Amino acid sequence: MNSIKAIYLLSLISLASQAQNTLSQQTQVEFALGFSSASLQSGNELMRSKELRNQGLSYYQNQNGTRRNVGSYAAPPGLTMKIGFYKPIKKINGLMAGLIVRNTLAGTQPSIGGYEEGYFFNFISASPALKYYPFVKNNFYVNGELGLASVFTKNRFLTDAGQQNYFHQFGIGWAGGISAGYSLTPFKSKSKAVDLQVHYQFSNTRVEVNGIGNDQWQFTSLHVTVGILF
Repeated sequence: MNSIKAIYLLSLISLASQAQNTLSQQTQVEFALGFSSASLQSGNELMRSKELRNQGLSYYQNQNGTRRNVGSYAAPPGLTMKIGFYKPIKKINGLMAGLIVRNTLAGTQPSIGGYEEGYFFNFISASPALKYYPFVKNNFYVNGELGLASVFTKNRFLTDAGQQNYFHQFGIGWAGGISAGYSLTPFKSKSKAVDLQVHYQFSNTRVEVNGIGNDQWQFTSLHVTVGILF
């Protein structure tokens, strides 16, 4: 009798060790949209531009070395888009490997003059990624990624002659991030899901700036997205 119980218990343990979350057993393609908030950390030009906005001053400096007051800037709201592709790793239950591309667009303009001046902060990353579903019947997951990143900024301003001008910066580097999310399965097909995710990202890019040269920019961002898995 004891030997039968032992065999039964070993069978249960074996089945549990082989069990996997259904979503982690199939190839996933995901598309998501959401909102993001960036925090600028370091970089000579990055922080100088931020300080001018905090003071409500124009990006343009006239020949006398003064800048006009353009009013307060609102925190730049960001819109983010994510496209991902994952395949299951057969030898490790719940683990998937893939690639994620994220693109974030953010911009703001001062309270005085409206469209006359503005600031735009856009960044994109393309990263190999791992996704892990730790539970069999619960669709909670964690995600990690590390890869290439680029940043593009634009300052829009008026000159003394009243002409609108622009100052652009572009840089490349790397970005890494971690995520936590949950996949809802309201559809008849359990291979499809609505994906809810919170993602934290750190970026480090080298930007060539006039008068400075190579400028190392570091910034973080928090993303909240809703997407579809299919």
